[in-house]
Amino acid sequence: MKKVFALLFFSLLALPIIAQTREDIMVHIAPVTASRPDQASYFKENFDSETAAAGYALTENINEADYVLRLEVKPNLVEYEDGFQEPAPPEEPQYILQVTLFQQEGNVEMVSFGFPFTEVEEMYEFNLFLLYQAMANVPLTRFGDVEMQDDLWRHKWIYVRASLDLPFTIHRINPSDQSVYHPDRDTYPHPQIIHNVVDYVAGVTLGVEVQYLHWMSSELNLLVRFGDPTGSAFVPGLGLQVKFPIKPDRHFKLSPYIMGQLQRVTVPSYRVPPLAIGGGMQFGVRGGSMGALFADANFLYTLGTVTTPLPRHLDSAGYNEPSTLRWTRWVISFSIGYKIGFVDRPPHVPYVPRRLRNANTNDNNNNNANISTSPSYNYNFNDFDYDNDYDDNY
Repeated sequence: MKKVFALLFFSLLALPIIAQTREDIMVHIAPVTASRPDQASYFKENFDSETAAAGYALTENINEADYVLRLEVKPNLVEYEDGFQEPAPPEEPQYILQVTLFQQEGNVEMVSFGFPFTEVEEMYEFNLFLLYQAMANVPLTRFGDVEMQDDLWRHKWIYVRASLDLPFTIHRINPSDQSVYHPDRDTYPHPQIIHNVVDYVAGVTLGVEVQYLHWMSSELNLLVRFGDPTGSAFVPGLGLQVKFPIKPDRHFKLSPYIMGQLQRVTVPSYRVPPLAIGGGMQFGVRGGSMGALFADANFLYTLGTVTTPLPRHLDSAGYNEPSTLRWTRWVISFSIGYKIGFVDRPPHVPYVPRRLRNANTNDNNNNNANISTSPSYNYNFNDFDYDNDYDDNY
């Protein structure tokens, strides 16, 4: 049993390592164009740091890059109808940071937008946001078709699962049954004390899961458990789980769930209420294009009182008051297993915030996406809505 527990424990530790991946997107940040050297130096160093922290691979060789990010600091000019231009009023931002992302293959401009500022110190809280805005359409790897194939394991209509389980069955004795007395209390005045019992015996689970929504699925499974407070008993169960998958990354997913279980004990003297309810969490990582390795932890509470006979050594010694014992039953179970999926679901299209939709609107005729394309950019800093246009949690 210790070997089984150790195997499960170290397998659980290994799953996060399996889920890790190294991004292979190469990004070159071109020298910043600016009239002031301090601005050029600041934006080059800051965007280098933010890009590396975001997980992209930086390269100084433009020929090695998949994408090129160009930054230009321009004066904020007001253009009148007659074509006359002048600097923006002092109460408005004096500069525009123009951010443009190119795909190196074909030199395709993917997105271009401007952001107003006066002093570079103002930009510390916005640079990461601007980087994410520029890189929103960049895939996680340079092989888009491979990325799509890698994501199919999370989007199947049907999964078949099998797992090795280590359930800890906890029986808490009813306080009124904790002391068992001998009928001859004059000769045997002291009771025998019944303690709470914890059993851990390996089991297995087989199941079929149907993912009918991107964010919801249901699994019907057969559970086999062994063990009870008075000896071994075969304890089969039929379970139903309703899961709510969370898929933040294509390499793993989390599935919190609620569950119910119908259970039956084969030993006649062992009476267990048929229904237990609870919940759990499943963590899965890609295990091939069709399936997933997963670790699972859940909790079940039996609705009602479990009744068992007295332990044999007490019954044979004549201690039989009370004649049966009543327990409260919980099960905490840890599992590791594999599920294989069948029939691909349509890919899920995530919600894109309004500002990013605006920033990444493509012109299908010129392959150009610009928020601001005019060389004379008039931007009123007071029009920038911090509550709606900037999200600290992006």
